[in-house]
Amino acid sequence: MWIWYVGMCTISVVNMSVLVYLYKHIKARTWYERIMKVLAIPWAFECAYRSFFPSLYLQRFSFWDTILNSILVDRTFAFIGEMCWVTQTALALVYVSYDVLGSRKMWIELTGVIAVLVYLLAEFTSYYNTATTNEFYAALEVILDGVSYLLMWPASIYLFCKCKDRLFESSGKAYLFVMILLCLIYPAYNFFKDAPMYMERYYEDQKNHKSYLSFWAGLKDAAVRRVPTRRYKDWSQDMGWMTAYFSVGVWSSLLMMYAPRLKSPSSSSSSSKQKMMAVSFI
Repeated sequence: MWIWYVGMCTISVVNMSVLVYLYKHIKARTWYERIMKVLAIPWAFECAYRSFFPSLYLQRFSFWDTILNSILVDRTFAFIGEMCWVTQTALALVYVSYDVLGSRKMWIELTGVIAVLVYLLAEFTSYYNTATTNEFYAALEVILDGVSYLLMWPASIYLFCKCKDRLFESSGKAYLFVMILLCLIYPAYNFFKDAPMYMERYYEDQKNHKSYLSFWAGLKDAAVRRVPTRRYKDWSQDMGWMTAYFSVGVWSSLLMMYAPRLKSPSSSSSSSKQKMMAVSFI
Protein backbone atom coordinates (compact mmCIF):
# COMPACT_ATOMS: atom_id res chain seq x y z
CA MET A 1 0.00 0.00 0.00
CA TRP A 2 2.81 2.38 0.88
CA ILE A 3 4.65 1.56 -2.36
CA TRP A 4 1.54 2.52 -4.33
CA TYR A 5 1.00 5.70 -2.29
CA VAL A 6 4.60 6.92 -2.56
CA GLY A 7 4.58 6.08 -6.26
CA MET A 8 1.43 8.13 -6.89
CA CYS A 9 2.79 11.06 -4.88
CA THR A 10 6.05 10.95 -6.84
CA ILE A 11 4.21 10.92 -10.18
CA SER A 12 2.11 13.86 -9.01
CA VAL A 13 5.18 15.93 -8.08
CA VAL A 14 6.62 15.23 -11.53
CA ASN A 15 3.30 16.08 -13.19
CA MET A 16 3.01 19.41 -11.38
CA SER A 17 6.62 20.25 -12.26
CA VAL A 18 5.90 19.50 -15.92
CA LEU A 19 2.75 21.62 -15.72
CA VAL A 20 4.72 24.62 -14.45
CA TYR A 21 7.41 24.11 -17.09
CA LEU A 22 4.92 23.84 -19.95
CA TYR A 23 2.89 26.80 -18.74
CA LYS A 24 6.00 28.97 -18.81
CA HIS A 25 7.40 27.71 -22.10
CA ILE A 26 4.34 27.22 -24.32
CA LYS A 27 3.69 30.56 -25.98
CA ALA A 28 -0.06 31.05 -26.35
CA ARG A 29 -0.80 33.44 -29.20
CA THR A 30 -4.52 32.82 -29.70
CA TRP A 31 -7.57 32.61 -27.45
CA TYR A 32 -7.75 28.85 -28.10
CA GLU A 33 -4.15 28.29 -27.05
CA ARG A 34 -4.58 30.32 -23.87
CA ILE A 35 -7.73 28.53 -22.75
CA MET A 36 -6.19 25.10 -23.44
CA LYS A 37 -3.26 26.03 -21.18
CA VAL A 38 -5.48 27.31 -18.38
CA LEU A 39 -7.86 24.31 -18.42
CA ALA A 40 -4.98 21.95 -17.62
CA ILE A 41 -4.25 23.62 -14.28
CA PRO A 42 -7.30 22.57 -12.19
CA TRP A 43 -7.19 19.01 -13.53
CA ALA A 44 -3.48 18.51 -12.79
CA PHE A 45 -3.84 20.12 -9.35
CA GLU A 46 -6.86 18.00 -8.48
CA CYS A 47 -5.08 14.76 -9.45
CA ALA A 48 -1.99 15.74 -7.46
CA TYR A 49 -4.07 16.69 -4.42
CA ARG A 50 -6.01 13.43 -4.51
CA SER A 51 -2.77 11.47 -4.86
CA PHE A 52 -1.54 12.93 -1.57
CA PHE A 53 -4.99 12.72 0.05
CA PRO A 54 -6.73 9.73 -1.57
CA SER A 55 -10.22 8.77 -0.48
CA LEU A 56 -13.09 6.48 -1.40
CA TYR A 57 -16.27 8.50 -1.20
CA LEU A 58 -18.99 6.02 -0.33
CA GLN A 59 -17.00 4.01 2.19
CA ARG A 60 -15.68 7.28 3.70
CA PHE A 61 -12.20 5.78 3.51
CA SER A 62 -9.35 8.31 3.73
CA PHE A 63 -5.61 7.82 3.80
CA TRP A 64 -5.09 10.52 6.44
CA ASP A 65 -7.28 11.62 9.34
CA THR A 66 -7.33 15.32 8.54
CA ILE A 67 -9.82 17.83 7.16
CA LEU A 68 -7.52 18.05 4.12
CA ASN A 69 -8.59 14.47 3.39
CA SER A 70 -12.29 15.30 3.76
CA ILE A 71 -14.49 13.32 1.38
CA LEU A 72 -16.44 16.43 0.39
CA VAL A 73 -13.25 18.41 -0.28
CA ASP A 74 -12.02 15.56 -2.49
CA ARG A 75 -15.32 15.39 -4.39
CA THR A 76 -15.42 19.15 -4.96
CA PHE A 77 -11.88 19.25 -6.34
CA ALA A 78 -12.84 16.33 -8.57
CA PHE A 79 -15.86 18.25 -9.87
CA ILE A 80 -13.76 21.25 -10.87
CA GLY A 81 -10.88 19.24 -12.34
CA GLU A 82 -12.99 16.77 -14.29
CA MET A 83 -15.14 19.48 -15.84
CA CYS A 84 -12.00 21.29 -16.98
CA TRP A 85 -10.65 18.06 -18.51
CA VAL A 86 -13.76 17.20 -20.51
CA THR A 87 -14.11 20.84 -21.62
CA GLN A 88 -10.50 20.85 -22.77
CA THR A 89 -11.07 17.62 -24.71
CA ALA A 90 -14.31 18.76 -26.34
CA LEU A 91 -12.98 22.21 -27.20
CA ALA A 92 -9.97 20.67 -28.96
CA LEU A 93 -12.29 18.42 -30.96
CA VAL A 94 -14.40 21.38 -32.11
CA TYR A 95 -11.34 23.50 -32.93
CA VAL A 96 -9.66 20.73 -34.92
CA SER A 97 -12.92 20.18 -36.81
CA TYR A 98 -12.75 23.82 -37.92
CA ASP A 99 -9.17 23.30 -39.09
CA VAL A 100 -10.06 20.12 -40.99
CA LEU A 101 -13.28 21.31 -42.62
CA GLY A 102 -12.57 25.01 -42.96
CA SER A 103 -16.05 25.86 -41.70
CA ARG A 104 -18.33 25.21 -38.75
CA LYS A 105 -20.11 21.85 -38.59
CA MET A 106 -23.10 22.17 -36.28
CA TRP A 107 -23.39 18.48 -35.41
CA ILE A 108 -19.75 18.37 -34.28
CA GLU A 109 -20.17 21.49 -32.15
CA LEU A 110 -23.32 19.98 -30.62
CA THR A 111 -21.42 16.75 -29.97
CA GLY A 112 -18.86 18.69 -27.94
CA VAL A 113 -21.47 20.65 -26.01
CA ILE A 114 -23.62 17.58 -25.24
CA ALA A 115 -20.54 15.61 -24.14
CA VAL A 116 -19.72 18.34 -21.60
CA LEU A 117 -23.34 18.49 -20.40
CA VAL A 118 -23.52 14.71 -19.95
CA TYR A 119 -20.30 14.85 -17.94
CA LEU A 120 -21.82 17.63 -15.83
CA LEU A 121 -24.82 15.37 -15.16
CA ALA A 122 -22.37 12.66 -14.09
CA GLU A 123 -20.81 15.12 -11.62
CA PHE A 124 -24.17 15.86 -10.01
CA THR A 125 -24.81 12.11 -9.86
CA SER A 126 -21.46 11.70 -8.11
CA TYR A 127 -22.42 14.26 -5.48
CA TYR A 128 -25.65 12.30 -4.93
CA ASN A 129 -23.92 8.94 -4.50
CA THR A 130 -21.25 10.52 -2.31
CA ALA A 131 -23.91 11.97 -0.02
CA THR A 132 -26.25 8.97 0.12
CA THR A 133 -23.54 6.24 -0.11
CA ASN A 134 -25.71 4.44 -2.68
CA GLU A 135 -23.48 2.38 -4.97
CA PHE A 136 -26.18 2.21 -7.67
CA TYR A 137 -25.64 5.90 -8.43
CA ALA A 138 -21.87 5.38 -8.45
CA ALA A 139 -22.44 2.88 -11.28
CA LEU A 140 -24.72 5.37 -13.03
CA GLU A 141 -22.07 8.07 -12.69
CA VAL A 142 -19.33 6.09 -14.44
CA ILE A 143 -21.78 5.04 -17.17
CA LEU A 144 -22.55 8.70 -17.83
CA ASP A 145 -18.81 9.48 -17.86
CA GLY A 146 -18.36 6.81 -20.51
CA VAL A 147 -21.33 7.99 -22.57
CA SER A 148 -19.87 11.51 -22.59
CA TYR A 149 -16.73 10.31 -24.38
CA LEU A 150 -18.52 7.76 -26.52
CA LEU A 151 -20.56 10.63 -27.96
CA MET A 152 -17.34 12.17 -29.30
CA TRP A 153 -16.25 8.99 -31.11
CA PRO A 154 -18.23 9.48 -34.37
CA ALA A 155 -16.88 13.03 -34.80
CA SER A 156 -13.34 11.80 -34.12
CA ILE A 157 -13.65 9.08 -36.77
CA TYR A 158 -15.23 11.47 -39.27
CA LEU A 159 -12.57 14.14 -38.84
CA PHE A 160 -9.72 11.62 -38.88
CA CYS A 161 -10.89 10.34 -42.25
CA LYS A 162 -11.33 13.89 -43.58
CA CYS A 163 -7.94 15.12 -42.36
CA LYS A 164 -5.29 15.18 -45.10
CA ASP A 165 -2.28 15.31 -42.75
CA ARG A 166 -0.26 12.15 -42.18
CA LEU A 167 -0.72 10.54 -38.76
CA PHE A 168 2.05 12.34 -36.84
CA GLU A 169 2.46 15.26 -39.22
CA SER A 170 0.34 17.49 -37.01
CA SER A 171 -0.84 17.53 -33.40
CA GLY A 172 -4.42 17.73 -34.71
CA LYS A 173 -4.18 14.44 -36.60
CA ALA A 174 -2.45 12.74 -33.65
CA TYR A 175 -5.13 14.09 -31.31
CA LEU A 176 -7.91 12.63 -33.48
CA PHE A 177 -6.16 9.25 -33.52
CA VAL A 178 -5.87 9.23 -29.72
CA MET A 179 -9.51 10.31 -29.42
CA ILE A 180 -10.63 7.38 -31.57
CA LEU A 181 -8.96 5.04 -29.07
CA LEU A 182 -9.88 6.97 -25.92
CA CYS A 183 -13.56 7.31 -26.82
CA LEU A 184 -13.83 3.52 -27.00
CA ILE A 185 -11.40 2.33 -24.31
CA TYR A 186 -12.57 4.73 -21.58
CA PRO A 187 -16.30 3.93 -21.99
CA ALA A 188 -15.56 0.20 -22.28
CA TYR A 189 -13.63 0.27 -19.00
CA ASN A 190 -16.44 2.16 -17.30
CA PHE A 191 -19.22 -0.04 -18.73
CA PHE A 192 -17.60 -3.44 -18.24
CA LYS A 193 -15.23 -2.95 -15.29
CA ASP A 194 -16.16 0.03 -13.10
CA ALA A 195 -19.96 -0.10 -13.28
CA PRO A 196 -20.14 -3.87 -12.53
CA MET A 197 -17.86 -3.33 -9.51
CA TYR A 198 -20.23 -0.70 -8.11
CA MET A 199 -23.29 -2.82 -8.89
CA GLU A 200 -21.74 -5.77 -7.09
CA ARG A 201 -21.32 -3.56 -4.02
CA TYR A 202 -24.88 -2.29 -4.45
CA TYR A 203 -26.32 -5.83 -4.49
CA GLU A 204 -24.26 -6.69 -1.41
CA ASP A 205 -25.65 -3.62 0.35
CA GLN A 206 -29.18 -4.62 -0.64
CA LYS A 207 -28.61 -8.11 0.70
CA ASN A 208 -27.49 -6.59 4.01
CA HIS A 209 -30.49 -4.19 4.05
CA LYS A 210 -28.29 -1.12 4.12
CA SER A 211 -30.08 2.15 4.89
CA TYR A 212 -28.95 5.18 2.89
CA LEU A 213 -28.40 8.74 4.03
CA SER A 214 -30.57 11.59 2.81
CA PHE A 215 -28.84 14.00 0.43
CA TRP A 216 -28.27 17.00 2.75
CA ALA A 217 -27.48 14.87 5.80
CA GLY A 218 -25.14 12.84 3.61
CA LEU A 219 -23.27 15.92 2.40
CA LYS A 220 -22.68 16.96 6.00
CA ASP A 221 -21.53 13.43 6.80
CA ALA A 222 -19.13 13.50 3.83
CA ALA A 223 -17.68 16.77 5.08
CA VAL A 224 -16.88 15.59 8.60
CA ARG A 225 -16.76 11.77 8.74
CA ARG A 226 -13.65 9.84 7.72
CA VAL A 227 -12.57 6.25 8.18
CA PRO A 228 -8.75 6.37 8.07
CA THR A 229 -7.34 3.15 6.66
CA ARG A 230 -4.19 1.99 4.92
CA ARG A 231 -5.18 -1.64 4.52
CA TYR A 232 -4.52 -2.95 1.02
CA LYS A 233 -7.81 -4.87 1.16
CA ASP A 234 -9.79 -1.63 1.53
CA TRP A 235 -8.20 0.04 -1.50
CA SER A 236 -7.30 -2.82 -3.85
CA GLN A 237 -10.45 -2.76 -6.02
CA ASP A 238 -10.06 0.95 -6.74
CA MET A 239 -6.31 1.22 -7.14
CA GLY A 240 -6.43 0.48 -10.88
CA TRP A 241 -8.67 3.35 -11.91
CA MET A 242 -7.03 5.71 -9.42
CA THR A 243 -3.58 4.97 -10.84
CA ALA A 244 -4.70 5.60 -14.43
CA TYR A 245 -6.72 8.67 -13.42
CA PHE A 246 -3.90 10.39 -11.50
CA SER A 247 -1.19 9.61 -14.07
CA VAL A 248 -2.31 8.98 -17.67
CA GLY A 249 -5.30 11.28 -17.20
CA VAL A 250 -2.98 14.16 -16.29
CA TRP A 251 -0.59 13.41 -19.16
CA SER A 252 -3.47 13.74 -21.64
CA SER A 253 -4.27 17.20 -20.30
CA LEU A 254 -0.62 18.28 -20.30
CA LEU A 255 -0.31 17.29 -23.96
CA MET A 256 -3.47 19.21 -24.82
CA MET A 257 -1.78 22.35 -23.48
CA TYR A 258 -0.07 22.42 -26.88
CA ALA A 259 -3.55 23.10 -28.36
CA PRO A 260 -4.01 20.44 -31.09
CA ARG A 261 -4.21 21.85 -34.62
CA LEU A 262 -3.36 20.93 -38.19
CA LYS A 263 0.02 21.67 -39.69
CA SER A 264 -1.57 23.48 -42.62
CA PRO A 265 -5.12 24.48 -41.65
CA SER A 266 -7.59 25.73 -44.24
CA SER A 267 -6.94 29.29 -45.36
CA SER A 268 -10.46 30.23 -44.28
CA SER A 269 -9.58 29.49 -40.66
CA SER A 270 -8.84 33.07 -39.69
CA SER A 271 -8.07 33.83 -36.05
CA SER A 272 -11.25 35.87 -35.66
CA LYS A 273 -13.39 33.00 -36.96
CA GLN A 274 -11.56 30.54 -34.72
CA LYS A 275 -12.24 32.73 -31.70
CA MET A 276 -15.90 33.05 -32.68
CA MET A 277 -16.17 29.25 -32.95
CA ALA A 278 -14.51 28.65 -29.57
CA VAL A 279 -16.62 31.30 -27.82
CA SER A 280 -19.81 29.87 -29.29
CA PHE A 281 -18.82 26.41 -28.02
CA ILE A 282 -18.11 27.66 -24.49
